[in-house]
Amino acid sequence: DKASFGLHNDAARYSWTVYFIFILISSLIGDTTILIAAIKYKAFKLHEFIIVIIEHMAVCDLIVSVTFVLPRIASLIADKWVMSDSWCYINPYAFTILMQPVCSLFLVMTSSKLIILKFPGQSRTLTPRKAHYVCIHCMDVFFDFTSNVL
Repeated sequence: DKASFGLHNDAARYSWTVYFIFILISSLIGDTTILIAAIKYKAFKLHEFIIVIIEHMAVCDLIVSVTFVLPRIASLIADKWVMSDSWCYINPYAFTILMQPVCSLFLVMTSSKLIILKFPGQSRTLTPRKAHYVCIHCMDVFFDFTSNVL
């Protein structure tokens, strides 16, 4: 059966394959560049909390690219699902668990930027970078829990 992966013609399958390869390559290059610039070179001249949020969004995007996009590329090339059946069941949940924090991090980043601009004196207080990471991880767990419960 030629339509084993759900696409009935080769042109659509090739188009989707090229599209997903473009997404994967741009994600790998972009997110890796962001992480290297932020961690190694300290290239961003932003508030420390905003930088931590950007780093977490880049890491989540890298994980989504490897766990969600890469299996689809392999499946489109092979014209069948090449991963195991258990991966087929787990993959949508993993995508939801990873994408919910990214969407929530956008909300937190814009809200924190507003607070930093509204109260510039209070935002200059020095808090350790570790405290920012703990705050972001707590928000990730909270948003994952609420998105899965609701």
